Amino acid sequence: MSRVDGWLLAGAAILATAALASGLGRTDLWAPDEPRVAEIAREMSAGASWVIPTLNGRPFVEEPPLFYWLQGSLYRLVGAPSTVAARVPAATAAIAGVVVTAALAARLGASPVLAALVLASVPEYWWMARSATPDTTATLGTTLGLAGFFVAWRSGRRAPLVATAGAIGLAFACKSLLPVGLAVLAAGAFVAGAGVGRLSVAAVAWTVTGVAAVTAAWVALLAARLGVGAAGFFLFANHLGRLVGIEAEGHVRSPLYYLANLSLDAFPWSLVLPAAAVAAWRARALPECRFPLFWAAAMLIGLTLSASKRAHYLLPAYPAFAILIARWWPQAWDARPDRISRRLMVVSLAAVGPLLALVLLGIPAAEFAAAAHRLRSLPAVSVAALSGWSPTVAGAVVATCLALAGLPLLGADHHGNMARTATVMGAYLAAVHLLLVLVVLPRLNPLATSRPEAERLGRLAAQGVRVVAFRPGDSQTLSPILFYARRELPEIESAERLRAEMGAGPACALIRAEDQAALADSLPGSPVRGGVLPGSRFVLLETAPGLCTADRP
Repeated sequence: MSRVDGWLLAGAAILATAALASGLGRTDLWAPDEPRVAEIAREMSAGASWVIPTLNGRPFVEEPPLFYWLQGSLYRLVGAPSTVAARVPAATAAIAGVVVTAALAARLGASPVLAALVLASVPEYWWMARSATPDTTATLGTTLGLAGFFVAWRSGRRAPLVATAGAIGLAFACKSLLPVGLAVLAAGAFVAGAGVGRLSVAAVAWTVTGVAAVTAAWVALLAARLGVGAAGFFLFANHLGRLVGIEAEGHVRSPLYYLANLSLDAFPWSLVLPAAAVAAWRARALPECRFPLFWAAAMLIGLTLSASKRAHYLLPAYPAFAILIARWWPQAWDARPDRISRRLMVVSLAAVGPLLALVLLGIPAAEFAAAAHRLRSLPAVSVAALSGWSPTVAGAVVATCLALAGLPLLGADHHGNMARTATVMGAYLAAVHLLLVLVVLPRLNPLATSRPEAERLGRLAAQGVRVVAFRPGDSQTLSPILFYARRELPEIESAERLRAEMGAGPACALIRAEDQAALADSLPGSPVRGGVLPGSRFVLLETAPGLCTADRP
């Protein structure tokens, strides 16, 4: 690799990494996870308990409070809760995770710059980097912990194991037991396959004890503050229940879920990941190959065996995927299967980019909004919106630019220039990332957010208008309203109480459409026109026409 090629590759990696912090305020928070986390942090910063998280004033004990502390502290620092402040901790952790992955890649004999470029340009990783949730912070913790574990395995020193215990403890404090379990699986699989190295049993025992102490301290705190039932919920319903598939905990999916999702979540790098894994398996006698391979495989298999599955649960495996690909990349021009995998990836990227731009920029946002009001399924919304597609000048221009950008990619690949192929891929993927974040997603924002209505309700409540929620069920469904209204809302469970509230003076009620239809004849208010509030499952009921929507366009 020439010096020029090296600088160009580094520039592409820096561009892809910097793009992780782009457009944090271009869209509102996406339900359900972002508003829930941001609202819990808002309640903390507004004076609620900084020890036990609350949602709409009720204890929320699914996760320890570290990530909420980060968000809440930032709210206070900038003067008020905001979408950007809610997302900054995740973006910062994601960028730090790229740096840590690059450092670990260098120790494992892979190109640190290429590993950074791969990780930063993976769609699932950059999506979670701009999501106001604790997933990237937990991933940073597991990556730091596993890096320390490998250093300790090779050197026998205790200091890296102390760092491992601290990093895994921080991951737990952000995301509960999931990152702890994944880290244990990865480290255990590596030791089972590579031996104990220079690790001492006593040092490992102290490390495990340290992590267990952090976990036990949180469980004990829950029991002391909220009773044994809260501690039991945290350990059994929230963790064991999801593992075995209790229906009430949700997210129960097919065993093939991750294999199917990974192909899109890590596109286009997912097309060469099997080849990279095979290469690592062939060189498994080297610890540098075995460690990222067992790390990735253990997490993927462990989550596949779990009944509950979500795409971002697998995020802690993505640094290992990036290192595997970075180690394999110099071999991508050698054996025929490797060449086929590489060429398939390059051609697919060059073809998909222009097509994606042409389609997404050709769908009027109004078509998405209209479909969203009629339908409740994202695939159904997408199919309905696509029926309104028509080519646009903007879509044609962007698609042409991406098609032209694909030519040097194909050329570098054809001439076997490894560095330039990776450089153009990184820049290309960063451009697509920025297109989606800065242009496409803001066009879809109006159909996914209830911010204008929630802010209006917050102003009304400050003026003395009674704002309530009728049978919201899980308080998480209220979180988009709560965050932008900047207040907690009383929850009403009986129709009699709702009638009393609506008859006692000016009031606005959030009510599910099915409940409103069932109670329409007995309620004194009238439903607001426009149907379901975007980003929520509620319609508004008001005691006087225009009371709750006077400033709506």
